Amino acid sequence: MRRNNYQRVIQHVTLNQEDSVTKRVKRLSHLNINEIKTITPQDLLSTASGPRNRILLFDYKESLDLFRQVLNLPLASKNFETVLINVPHRLTTEEILRYGHIKGLFYSHEEAKKVVIGLGEIINGKNWLPRDVTSQLLHHYRHVVSAHTSPTVVDLTAREIEILRCLQSGASNLQISEDLFITESTVKSHLYQIFRKLSVKNRLQAIAWANQNLLS
Repeated sequence: MRRNNYQRVIQHVTLNQEDSVTKRVKRLSHLNINEIKTITPQDLLSTASGPRNRILLFDYKESLDLFRQVLNLPLASKNFETVLINVPHRLTTEEILRYGHIKGLFYSHEEAKKVVIGLGEIINGKNWLPRDVTSQLLHHYRHVVSAHTSPTVVDLTAREIEILRCLQSGASNLQISEDLFITESTVKSHLYQIFRKLSVKNRLQAIAWANQNLLS
């Protein structure tokens, strides 16, 4: 079967390029997978509108620190697909959605050889998600579609759009308040208005609306 005519680039998003990538990622790069390059969050922010077909690879444990230190990573951008490795346990749907357009997820107990095979399939445009994750995402999006009755054009204020962007990045109410220099109670008030305008019930549904309707 003929392979795709283009190869997409895997970029490991890391806080410090001088620290070699995680041991697991090092092992992957030595097993006949195309070279895994590294990119800092700052590089990612400055190149968000760059070439398409890039695959962002996150090590789960490292990504927790990354999200605490860097807000508003453009993971909802259509330019990116994401892969998550070294996942120690089953994640909630909200945690999974934090990584944007996720194409692959690998638990920490999986053999490196299997991860390499999965990355090869992802490079060629396929998904590589565990059955439990696929079921979670299908359930979530079916619920969103059935509950989603709001029109694409919604009268959102500039501040409400800012807060939606923060939601897309996975920011908490406290993080949003610190980032936008407003109180948490003001954030909650804005969220109430956003949910009302979008005819959604929670953050996950608001994020799904934003992913579909806000320009990247």
